[in-house]
Order: sequence, then structure tokens, then C-alpha cells
Amino acid sequence: MIIDYKSFTGLLSVGINPDTGAPSITRDAELDKIESYISVYEQEYLILILGEDMCKVFTDYLNSKDDSVDNKWDRLFALLSEKYSPIACYIFFKYIADGNYSVTNVGTVTSADGDTVSPQVLQIRAWNDMVNMNKRVYQLLQGKEYAGICFNPCMLRKINCMGI
Repeated sequence: MIIDYKSFTGLLSVGINPDTGAPSITRDAELDKIESYISVYEQEYLILILGEDMCKVFTDYLNSKDDSVDNKWDRLFALLSEKYSPIACYIFFKYIADGNYSVTNVGTVTSADGDTVSPQVLQIRAWNDMVNMNKRVYQLLQGKEYAGICFNPCMLRKINCMGI
């Protein structure tokens, strides 16, 4: 994986409490949940920006045990693994959408009666931040060394609350 649960703090906080050393069932459950989202949606994101074939080449490079250096994949990895990364924004967008969560400064909140605040504002911000970062990724992927990349144009489209 390129990112881990540590990417989900600050603007992308999902309420994972810091590890104090004491056992915490809630913290463990939130960690498991965000890690499962990362394992599914990181791959989906990579397919959307690279295409199936090049995604496999890139992930094979990342998973290889040898110490070979491929500057083209290292440059891409550097862009995607920044603290506030496009992958984290994409996963946060999916996380909030799937659970219909309200996010507060202390993390995600749900209501027993289903009366929650719309998460749309945070989703739109996360998606549009991802799009802004994807523009840098797209520019990198236009280089000759990235021949064969199939970048999905929807990853460069901003959204708004009216769906236009």
C-alpha cells in the first residue's frame, strides 16, 4: 500500500485516536475499517489514473523485493504518497459516501435516528482537492516514459453540490 491510516488526520480525519498504549476496541475497529477502505480504494484509484495494465506494472514494482530503482515509478510514488495525497482524498470521499457519516473535529459521527448532517461539503472538498493534485499527477504521466497510461478523465473533473 502507498498510504496508511496516518493519512487520515487533519482535513481527512476519520476520528482514529492516537495510540496511547492502552487497548482500545473502538480504535482497533476504526483502524480495521480504514485499512479495508485503503486496500480496496487505493487499487481502484490507481486503475483510474493508470489503467489496468500499467497499474499492475506499478504495483508489481512497488511490491518487488529487490532494490531496483526506476525513477519514473519513484516520481509517481512520491506524488501519491505525500501526507495530503490524492489517494487519501479519494478514499476519504468513498469512506464518507458509503457510511453517510457526519465528520466533526473528533471524527465521524452517526445518529441513531438517522438525522445526520449531510457530508456533502466535506466530500466535495476532498474530491476537488484530489482533482487539483491529480493535475500534477496527470502532467507527470504525460512524459514519454509513461507510454501506455490510460488516465480516466473523470479524475480531473471537479464536482459541486448541484451535480454540475
